[in-house]
Amino acid sequence: MSMERVSISRRQLLAFAASMAGGAILTACGGGTAPAATTAASASSAPATALANTPVTAGGTPLSTFATAVPATSAPAAGSAAAGSSAAGGTPQAAATGGTMHLATSAEPDALDPAKTIQLNADSFNDNLYDRLVFIGPDRLPHPWLSEKWDISQDGKQITFTIRKGIKFHDGTDLDGAAVKFSFDRILDPATASPAKAQMGTLQSVDLVDPVTVRFNFSAPYAPFFTNVSLGYGGIVSPTAVKKSGDAFGHNPVGSGPFKLKEWVTGQRITLERYADYKNFRTDGTNTGTAYLDVLEFKIIADTATRLAALQSGELDVSDVDVQQIDKIKSDPKYQIVIWKDATDMDFFEYANKEPFTDLAVRQAIAYSIDRDSIVKSAWNGYATANLNPQPVGVAGWDAAIGQQYGYAFNLDKAKKVLADGGYTPGPNSILQKNGKPLAFTMLVYSNSPPAKTAAEIVQATLQTIGIKMDIQIIEFGAEQPLLSAGKFDLDFMRWTWPDPVIESLLFKSPGWTKQLSDPDLDKLLAVADTTLDPEKRVAANHEIQKYILQKAYIAPIATDWIIRAARANVKGYAWDAIGYPRYVNMSLGK
Repeated sequence: MSMERVSISRRQLLAFAASMAGGAILTACGGGTAPAATTAASASSAPATALANTPVTAGGTPLSTFATAVPATSAPAAGSAAAGSSAAGGTPQAAATGGTMHLATSAEPDALDPAKTIQLNADSFNDNLYDRLVFIGPDRLPHPWLSEKWDISQDGKQITFTIRKGIKFHDGTDLDGAAVKFSFDRILDPATASPAKAQMGTLQSVDLVDPVTVRFNFSAPYAPFFTNVSLGYGGIVSPTAVKKSGDAFGHNPVGSGPFKLKEWVTGQRITLERYADYKNFRTDGTNTGTAYLDVLEFKIIADTATRLAALQSGELDVSDVDVQQIDKIKSDPKYQIVIWKDATDMDFFEYANKEPFTDLAVRQAIAYSIDRDSIVKSAWNGYATANLNPQPVGVAGWDAAIGQQYGYAFNLDKAKKVLADGGYTPGPNSILQKNGKPLAFTMLVYSNSPPAKTAAEIVQATLQTIGIKMDIQIIEFGAEQPLLSAGKFDLDFMRWTWPDPVIESLLFKSPGWTKQLSDPDLDKLLAVADTTLDPEKRVAANHEIQKYILQKAYIAPIATDWIIRAARANVKGYAWDAIGYPRYVNMSLGK
């Protein structure tokens, strides 16, 4: 079969995506003058209080319109919620200021330099240290942040940003067009060997048009660019600080974000402190000024159970939590559970490019045999969304109607029928067979993931009832990954996280990271979506991709599991943005 896919685990989130996303990176070259353009502008150059109507037009044709302006008092946080509220502890309109929020990170970051790391732990710190040109709003569209507006050329190959005036880095130097160019030149420079370069897609060069105008030149339109530069590695760095610290900049970071580095004690903790001169231009939160908190202290605690114990002992204010422990913690008034349901992850089964999975009937039968509701209840204790789509629930373009029409809802009668129609007949030991070969195989499940193991066991039992024998092998992901890319497996449970529709290209574009799928027709659909800058047209192209993938049953989607934190009751305003970053600038500590 022409079947290849990409699979990524939660643990490989940023590192792997970077290796796949930028296959089209070309040698840098200069750009010419900008042609007639599409414009996206903020409502004003001052910090706004709510998402404003921001038309984007090219040649008189609307490219997008941002969400209707709403009063500042009802501006929603993208992530929700604690016990039914939109943010932990309610909306902090009159939030208390000051205090230290005690947090934990599972591992020490390698560097806090956007050009030198795409490590997930580092990215979570960089989000607080460095502001970016744009942010992705609850409408899943880009909005002005450090940029005041942007212009898109009619051919989509140039994006010109106008940078806001009066912004200072933590070291007191100016954040201007030259700093923006400097930051992206570092990523594009081969001497930097930046792992973030892949995320720039077809970006070739950056021109400084004037002190507040920067033009990005592409060899071809690259739709994921806005999402990618909204992530931590799109952060704008202080040129002065980089030149001063050199290779040590990653341990002496200087940005313009709401917090700045106070202390880094290797192996123990990283402490950030409030940046008193911060200018907050984001319009998707409840705080339009500087951070409420004085300090964020992150202790390095590798073990999940140890982090939760630290929360219960009062050492931490917030911790991740095992889904099976949520109900117990929620019943204790000292704590609250905060949940992000519109998450950008998806759990699914994927297949090797070999028999019996080259047979569409087998892939369809497996998909029909997934009791997603039971899996959500048992594996995630109800804290997940059953998902029929080959895309995370929180990514632009996800539409439940597509999964309902083209997907494979749990239906064992249909599973049996597609197998019978495909020529499978009963064999020895009640196992179906075809051409004398039993329908039996082994699923790889990466270790240290109880939900993945439980999900696999539920499907294993269900498949047995229709005559399919599936064994389960638990394996360390480090040992599993080489097997996947070599095709030395049958099928596996996988979890991917990515906040943009380009996840489809990362997963399925030939040859795919597991090198198990090659589908020229799908590649054409992916190319259309990845080069379409008009948001509505891009979503429409993405819908066609989802339909095609479901018709081919290239993966068997299972769920989007929710992101969950346990917090002390006095934590106020805990919520995530549309990308999945906790917005600490909006949080505070009550009494």
